[in-house]
Amino acid sequence: MAEETVTLKEDISPNVTPTQLLRNKLSAFRFESTPSLRRSPRKTSTTNCEEEESILPALRSGSRSPRKRPANTLAAGGSDAKKAKVARPKTPTEKRKVAPPEKYAHLNALNDYLGQEVDMLDVMFCGINPGQMSATVGHHFAHPTNHFWKCLHGAELTDRLLPATEDYTLPDYYHLGLTNLVERPSAQAAELASEEFTAGAPALLRKIVRKRPRVVCFVGKAIWESFIKATAPPPSDNDSGNLAEAFTARTASRPKASLKKMKTSEPFTYDLQAYKVVHMDPNASIRETLFFVVVSTSGLVAGYQLPEKIKQFTLLKQRIDELKQDSVDTTAMTVIPIPPDLL
Repeated sequence: MAEETVTLKEDISPNVTPTQLLRNKLSAFRFESTPSLRRSPRKTSTTNCEEEESILPALRSGSRSPRKRPANTLAAGGSDAKKAKVARPKTPTEKRKVAPPEKYAHLNALNDYLGQEVDMLDVMFCGINPGQMSATVGHHFAHPTNHFWKCLHGAELTDRLLPATEDYTLPDYYHLGLTNLVERPSAQAAELASEEFTAGAPALLRKIVRKRPRVVCFVGKAIWESFIKATAPPPSDNDSGNLAEAFTARTASRPKASLKKMKTSEPFTYDLQAYKVVHMDPNASIRETLFFVVVSTSGLVAGYQLPEKIKQFTLLKQRIDELKQDSVDTTAMTVIPIPPDLL
């Protein structure tokens, strides 16, 4: 004990404080780590903790909320965007108005090609009116986007694809005729007045009586509806016909709601229609003229593409063959009366 006390007293110099002496002894137990081989050879920073605290930015307490636009700016911007969306002008499709006769007075009407003889036409095609292109070049269905000539060839009603310039050959070579319900030309059918369609019906009926075709094919549903509205007798309770009786028999047991739905949702059929013209001439080889409807062959009709149109023309050819074989029952069809001045 005396030796240790002496030694301790010898280590303590008058210039060293007890605190410094304790630090010197504790430094002998300080752990110094060996540098890792994977660590980058770059020199480690000698910045002490106090320097690091002074360099790092001070963080605000709590989570930082996202920056928001001022309420007045948001309301103004939202209302402006909403107004801009609502106020966006719509450009509705402008409907063409009825064109005065002088607008297309420089264009000529087209000639009918119905043949020289009676009873020679299998089909008399009836268009709406001459289009501007057709009237300019003087041939039926002459617009390059019109599918009429392709439909004739696709349905084998012609043996080759005819150009519009050979429209005059149809009666003699193929027993097909060409005419229109309205004579005056226009760029679109919408430029014709409804009275013109009605006025054209008697003239077409006169051509049917004079030429006696097997079938009149309307190239477009609208012209068929205009023609039949002007020529067919209105339905009456006393003379309803076999078609109406058959219809009543099928629907008598159905509830009214079902009947109403069936009447309004029944689609139009592009085929033979339930009307006919009876020819009273005893020398006529064709005793009845039936009516067929195909969709318009205009290229503007986007709902029916060329393959579907060809199918309708093919069905027309099939009906012609059936009529020649006398395999079509027409007894239930409504007879369109012929005015005395047309007989």
